Amino acid sequence: MKNRAKTATVNVHLNDYDHLAFDLDGTLVDSEAVVESALRRWAREERISPDHAVRMSAARRDIDLVAAIAPGLSPEREANRIADYEVQAMSLLQPIEGAVEFYSSIPAERRSIVTSSARVSALARLEAAGLSWPRIMIAAEDVSQGKPYPQPYQTLLRMLGIAGKRCLVFEDSPTGIEAAIAAGCDCVGVGPNARGHPDTRDWIENFGEASFQTC
Repeated sequence: MKNRAKTATVNVHLNDYDHLAFDLDGTLVDSEAVVESALRRWAREERISPDHAVRMSAARRDIDLVAAIAPGLSPEREANRIADYEVQAMSLLQPIEGAVEFYSSIPAERRSIVTSSARVSALARLEAAGLSWPRIMIAAEDVSQGKPYPQPYQTLLRMLGIAGKRCLVFEDSPTGIEAAIAAGCDCVGVGPNARGHPDTRDWIENFGEASFQTC
């Protein structure tokens, strides 16, 4: 018998918000295997400990990761290389349960994606998961400071011309939640890493285990 305590319910009424913003990795797609495959390949080629590279990559843009663990290399060039390796490993990607259905239920003009991934890799993730490309996507190269800094969400809000309180964000990591909250947005935590975060409006294990109502 299913443990009902694990099932969360979040009712999202679109008249409460002008826009819904989604993180990508860990929120809409499970890309852990993709990221790890690309990072380990890159680290081995650069004679860096693959375990160290994977450990240091958590919630970081690749450009910031390279700067931190390989200061003698060009962050921009190596980040592009890692992104290429991710595209090549995209067959390992899986969508988060229920994510395609919920994301697709939101009108296209009222949803966007804010990700720490490079744009080319993020678009490949969306295609592999069967998710349509958003009209607006803030990717790693669109900001000078990634999450947990609020700049990614502040950039989105400026483009939309709305206040943070009119934007609901879905995030799976503490750093992503911190970025969204610092930008003034409401945030729903997704998955185990977000469970119990004191600043989220609500929490769900995944989109499949939640009951959503849009209006």
